[in-house]
Amino acid sequence: MISLDFPGAAARRWLLGALLLASAVRGYLLWQYYCISSDGVSYIRAAQEFFAGDPGAGLRSVYPPGYPLVIAAIYPLIGDWELAGQLLSLLLGVGLLLPLYWIFRGMFDSKIALLACYLAAVSPFLALYSVHVRSESSYLFLATTAVYLLFNAIERRALSRFFFAGLVAGYAFLIRPEAIGVLLIVPAVLLLRSLVWREPSIAGMVRSTAMLSVGFLIFALPYIVYLSIETGRFGALSRKAGVTLAINLQESGLLDDGGAAQEADVGSFVFTEYVLQHPISYIKKVTSDLMPALWTFVQALYYSYLPFLILGLVACLRKPVFVRSHMLVIGFVSFYVLGFALIYVKRRYSLQAVPLSLAWVALGMTFLWEQMRQRLSPRRARIAAACVGLIFIAATLPRTLKPVSREKAFVRQAGWYLKARNQSGNLSVAAFDERVAFYADARSILLTKMDSSTMTSFLRAQKADYFAAEAKIFEKMLPEVSRRPEQFGLFFEQDFIGTRNDRMLLFKVS
Repeated sequence: MISLDFPGAAARRWLLGALLLASAVRGYLLWQYYCISSDGVSYIRAAQEFFAGDPGAGLRSVYPPGYPLVIAAIYPLIGDWELAGQLLSLLLGVGLLLPLYWIFRGMFDSKIALLACYLAAVSPFLALYSVHVRSESSYLFLATTAVYLLFNAIERRALSRFFFAGLVAGYAFLIRPEAIGVLLIVPAVLLLRSLVWREPSIAGMVRSTAMLSVGFLIFALPYIVYLSIETGRFGALSRKAGVTLAINLQESGLLDDGGAAQEADVGSFVFTEYVLQHPISYIKKVTSDLMPALWTFVQALYYSYLPFLILGLVACLRKPVFVRSHMLVIGFVSFYVLGFALIYVKRRYSLQAVPLSLAWVALGMTFLWEQMRQRLSPRRARIAAACVGLIFIAATLPRTLKPVSREKAFVRQAGWYLKARNQSGNLSVAAFDERVAFYADARSILLTKMDSSTMTSFLRAQKADYFAAEAKIFEKMLPEVSRRPEQFGLFFEQDFIGTRNDRMLLFKVS
């Protein structure tokens, strides 16, 4: 049986304070939230398909089904699709502090664990993604819970907990495919412990890995089988990996190297085929992304946390290099920091390494305090610590409490404008992304690879009622149409002004 070792009365009060702080920060951001992301619309479309009893359509989404399935499950309690996704992210974003506390208390002590929880509560990007309709918050909660169970299983040699950890990680795989890393990291950690400390035995390592794998495959295997059949690629793990890699290669200019130009259609890009056919280009891409991966992690952690992370790592290095209780966390952090160099380095991917890094940030803070106490008088030490704390808060909170997507508020305004005119419920909106149609509660007509010669006929064939586009994107994608929209059957009706002098243009289609 899994048991949770709850803290003492004083620690419980401090932990409750961290949970309340995290809730307050995220509640404020929910109030200061202006527009859903494009990914959020895709997740909700899939959730709506599942809720409508069409799992086939939901599974055809480019994203895994785990997050949309939970949104669909809680939607009847909320009655609003966007809010259901946000509240799910918020609740799990706050709940993340619990497994973090239990992990860090095992690695260090209650004081470090509590300080790390307060750092998590005000962490800018952990807070940000806790109010988005995106999978990050849900994945972080499940992945961190799995790490806690694994930490507990390894330290207590509890075989059954490997199974439960695999079960949690298996559902995390249905949210983000990188959860497959648990099947690589845990055996590597167990093997290293076996070689260095002679425990567990090789037989124990095999049994533990087997239990972990069985638990993982209960949720993961059906989806892997489905993807293998659907894509025709045995052992497929993700629909999105190839697309994501292709975007990275295009941005870096490597897609045209080594005869890879035929792969320019990112929608049909296959990750494994590119790696096998162009190994040199792929190795070049990975090696060139390793240093950017480290810097991107710093951005996700946030700059005000970095000095304390460095101090915390220095404090750790004063101890023996191989600290058994740290090895599992080091493995996961390294995987999340450097592993995305294999596909695409991006801040919200590197965010996955942030929660497990916060114990070292907290250790750095306590290390600095100890140095102050040793080198300064008690009064000066307190003054210095207060100054450092105020500087940290002043550098962190403005970014943490920054309104969410205010620069895209005009997208939601345009959607609400159209929703007021959508009395019949049959309105169709053509756009370069689906967010205007989402807020208008209208049928979305997504424009991709459109040119001026086919624009009019396409919109008429699709029976579009409105065309919506941001002015800069409109001019870039369809320059001729943007100069003379009336000649293409587009009649200006309204515009909506953004905070960066952007404009959302709304045209009636004739």
